[in-house]
Amino acid sequence: MAKKIVVINLGWEQEPLLDRIGNTDLDVYGIHPNKNYYEGIRYKDILIADLRDLAKLTAFCDHIQPDAIISDQCDYSYFAQAFLCQRYGLPGPRIMEAQGAVNKWVQRQRAQAGGILNPVFQLCLSPQEALDFAERVGYPFILKPVDNRGSFGVHRVDNPQEVSALYQDALTHSHSRWVLAEEYIQGQHLTVDGYIYHTEGPRALALATKTKLAGKRGIIDGEITYPGNLPPDLYQQALQNAEQTAQALGLTFGHFHGEFILRGHDIYLTEMANRGGGVYTAELIVPEVSKIDLMDTYLSDVLGNFTPAPTSIQANPVRMKLFEFADLQNKTVTSIHGVREVKALPQVLALRMLIHKGDRIGIASNGGERHGVIIVKAPEPQLLDEALNDALNHLEISYE
Repeated sequence: MAKKIVVINLGWEQEPLLDRIGNTDLDVYGIHPNKNYYEGIRYKDILIADLRDLAKLTAFCDHIQPDAIISDQCDYSYFAQAFLCQRYGLPGPRIMEAQGAVNKWVQRQRAQAGGILNPVFQLCLSPQEALDFAERVGYPFILKPVDNRGSFGVHRVDNPQEVSALYQDALTHSHSRWVLAEEYIQGQHLTVDGYIYHTEGPRALALATKTKLAGKRGIIDGEITYPGNLPPDLYQQALQNAEQTAQALGLTFGHFHGEFILRGHDIYLTEMANRGGGVYTAELIVPEVSKIDLMDTYLSDVLGNFTPAPTSIQANPVRMKLFEFADLQNKTVTSIHGVREVKALPQVLALRMLIHKGDRIGIASNGGERHGVIIVKAPEPQLLDEALNDALNHLEISYE
């Protein structure tokens, strides 16, 4: 009898992993928040439900009695995976570590207790407490929901007149109704992706330097370039810091995706997720950079066949560009041409357009409102610009 696996969240960011699972002899069951799920593989059954509705997810899984539960797309599906894996005694993350991975307040406390460098932070239960924080730390500062995803409700606050409205927006997007204030750190943004091996613990596999989009005061990711352009000593320091952060947060299973800010020789934690980074990071980018097949590793681990840590890790050049077209602001898209041609280029790992014909385009206020993402590779870091520009030149977007 085939083993049964439950996949939580069947969206486009997880399509490579879904394809890999679909090519096994596993019986695949899916859970997705709506009917717009990936249909490229065969499912035994699919539950349409809010991913935070743990009671409904439990009832579905009680009926299935799965042998494995997997997800690698977002914090909602990750927390559900941890809850269900613990309930059924299956390999996977646990509730205690999930609490710190998805709750930014809990994460800050655990990281600080573990000796990880944080920005100054404070839980603010009212706009006045946010004002008091700014009086102590200064402007600009960051307001964010304690528990959401994709930059929803995250704001840089530049003056006292903005505090009330931006606090209310952060609160609106916070499921716990708690809001976190943080010191604004100016510096080089870094991403470190890695994996937690069963006996060896956290291992950093890929490091990138990042730029930000101009919109929303520079807090939404723009270009992410692997390997990061850092001096060798800082590069190694950042890798070690990411592994120490995962240990401080008590992470014991699966991917980790850490975001940091480098100021001088100090590395500040922005946040760390106990899952792969979004937009194909764990499925396509990190395997291309490191030459380690993380999809097979993760799938083997959730099935209880734990994979040893690699003895060799490469650092191949890859760039992800999350773009917005400045000339599309307040315009309506009438046509998009060249997508198929771009996907066929040898240097392109993936292209995903997030705008479509008929869309009225505004300024991106969160990660989901960017206009698209493209991922390219090159034999040498200095060739990434050429690879990216050549690919984007094939795209033609008309508007009115």
